[in-house]
Amino acid sequence: MIVNPQIPLHRLVLSLSEALDSIHPNVVDHQQRVAYIATAMARGMGFQKEAIINVFHAAALHDIGLIGADNRIKVLHLGQMEAASGHSEVGFELLRHNPLFSSAAEIIRYHHAVWGDGRGAQRNGLPVPLSSHILALADAAERMIDRGLNVLEQTEFIVSKIASLSGPHFHPECVEAFCDVARTEAFWLDAAYPRVYSVLLRQVDWPSLAIDEVAVGPIAEIFGRIVDCASRWTMVHTAGVTATAVAVAERLNFSARELHLMRAAANLHDLGKLTVPAQVLDKPGKLTPQEMAIVRGHPYHTFRILDTIGGMPQICEWAAFHHERLDGNGYPFHHAGKDLTLGSRIMAVADVFTAVSEERPYRNGMSSEESLAVLEKLAADGGLDGDVVAIVKRNYDAIDGARRQEQARYKQGQQRMAELIKGQHVADVSSFEVP
Repeated sequence: MIVNPQIPLHRLVLSLSEALDSIHPNVVDHQQRVAYIATAMARGMGFQKEAIINVFHAAALHDIGLIGADNRIKVLHLGQMEAASGHSEVGFELLRHNPLFSSAAEIIRYHHAVWGDGRGAQRNGLPVPLSSHILALADAAERMIDRGLNVLEQTEFIVSKIASLSGPHFHPECVEAFCDVARTEAFWLDAAYPRVYSVLLRQVDWPSLAIDEVAVGPIAEIFGRIVDCASRWTMVHTAGVTATAVAVAERLNFSARELHLMRAAANLHDLGKLTVPAQVLDKPGKLTPQEMAIVRGHPYHTFRILDTIGGMPQICEWAAFHHERLDGNGYPFHHAGKDLTLGSRIMAVADVFTAVSEERPYRNGMSSEESLAVLEKLAADGGLDGDVVAIVKRNYDAIDGARRQEQARYKQGQQRMAELIKGQHVADVSSFEVP
């Protein structure tokens, strides 16, 4: 049965924030911890509910512009923040066109603004939101916490350090608010709590704002773009899978609502690849058993991230089961035919079809004859659904044309992303280039 999704927006934001920070033990939950500190400060400064929620959205997604697991580790864990000064602009570009996050995008754009004894009130003639200065301080404070030590052993040093930077570096009102909330042990213990996600669920009187399958689509595309940016070889892969899956679903008489669900699921299907290092994604030769083990885990992470959000079972299932096979020999759950719905079967075919049609570091994209031969063999061997493969074969020109058209549209946005990402100046970030 198709369930009409009602997705709590704050839970969606938290889970996607968690996904971005799941790359290394020393950066896990960084954005959520910053969100806790920033919202506590905003509440203490008398912000109203809507403004606090904008601060939360911005803080929970403030490093969305740090593209690639390797770059996030370098900047957050190794402290090379100066090496990625452009990531604020990338984050702004990703979010500014979405009405749910347009205010947060403005905050993110300036979240590394230095107060400079008042000079930081503007940048390039534009006012810098006070919320950006809150976020700048919260981000710095969280990165000062040594995760190898008891947080309560560090509070005096961190507060003293922040206070010493009031004026030249941080907005004095923000420093005052931080020092005020930082007086209690509970504040620090909450900020460092391994389950800070659950703390944030109680941090704000969240509005009963639930988004449906239409509203979740543009958000899903944002994260599809982030995943694709991690490798030049997959920079339009998600668009190809999306176009193929939707085109097949249309020919199987999916309803308009189901097509929205399929589009969102396809955009999110490789979300778990946020945990895969770039050198594995871009490796030109055969993967080692250790590297393959990392890759085989990515649909599991897709499932857990989306399942945690709740309210979107079809999107979760269709997205996460794209490497499952009807004979039970897929991964990571080894579901067999009876456990795989039509949506999941379509996604599996769409993923294979798009992958074999694209160039990879170890081969050129396959011709129509070659790609159909791969699909038909997998169907004959009991892996893919033969009826779905037959739809692709009968409508090859139309489906492949839809794939190419969608990838061309998507590529335009990726070109803009590539230009901004080059400005981050993080080693290896230039590996994402538009061919």
